[in-house]
Amino acid sequence: MKKAIVTGANGYIGSALIKELLKNNVEVIAVVRNKDSKINNLPENLKILHVEQNSISSLIDLVPDKDIDVFYHLAWDGTSGNDRANYKLQLLNIQYACDSAIVAKKLNCKKFICTGTITEKIAENILNIDVNAVNTIYGIAKHTTHCLLEILCKNLELPFVWARLSNIYGGNNLTGNIISYTLKELQQGQKPSFSKAEQPYDLMYINDAANALYLIGKDDTKEACYFIGSGSPRILKDYLLSIKDIYGNNAEVGLGEKPEDGLKYDLDWFDTTDLERDTGFTAKNTFEQNIQETILGLRKVQMSASAKGV
Repeated sequence: MKKAIVTGANGYIGSALIKELLKNNVEVIAVVRNKDSKINNLPENLKILHVEQNSISSLIDLVPDKDIDVFYHLAWDGTSGNDRANYKLQLLNIQYACDSAIVAKKLNCKKFICTGTITEKIAENILNIDVNAVNTIYGIAKHTTHCLLEILCKNLELPFVWARLSNIYGGNNLTGNIISYTLKELQQGQKPSFSKAEQPYDLMYINDAANALYLIGKDDTKEACYFIGSGSPRILKDYLLSIKDIYGNNAEVGLGEKPEDGLKYDLDWFDTTDLERDTGFTAKNTFEQNIQETILGLRKVQMSASAKGV
């Protein structure tokens, strides 16, 4: 892989992926919404194009060179908070992902990669289970996108890979996912509250996730879908207790303080066998090492802000 396009380039995962691509000498065309988009998390001297998702077809004229190896579509509105339950917003995301695949084909891209979520696995059986969690709308939208892209890319004769992500942590993650929420509460001297947390999970470090996405783009992949994970899933409670111990300062986590949301996860969903076989991917460090580094980084930011009177 010598050249790649990345939409959602200034997002949490997009910016990490771009740094990984540049580290491996891949030329990157970064796509962000508009000139008001914050790009301070992106490297300097990066080629940046300002394109709203609803006008993604303009990339065809903005990118005159037709030698793009991989098109990474990471742009997705409403990945956190109440927007995960906004069906109008999520429906637009589905359309924009399909539009991006058509653009990738017209740019002669050799591979189109789009990211999904582990919640898709619940969405596959949503009509047969009693679920109260409205944020499953996000998972349903991702699952629908996956299905449509499978058909669309086959008709376009565009090589396509769906990269299914789990909870990503590390760095400056403000998405409000389980690790982001936990650390934010602990930083504020609060006790984060959870259900019994007896579900299997695979928490994936941001740098490892970026490396896995790079490898999927670089290598001759055999599968149409890969789960991007650490390869060492655990029961969620074990992760949370480990965070408590590493954080110190008499930190507490409130296990069993919230009701169950009715979502059931299966350990088999977190299987990384295909990813490891086809790309050679391995996570570099343990969860404990990564979470310790994450906590240290957050404390440095907090100390710096305090010193500036923020």
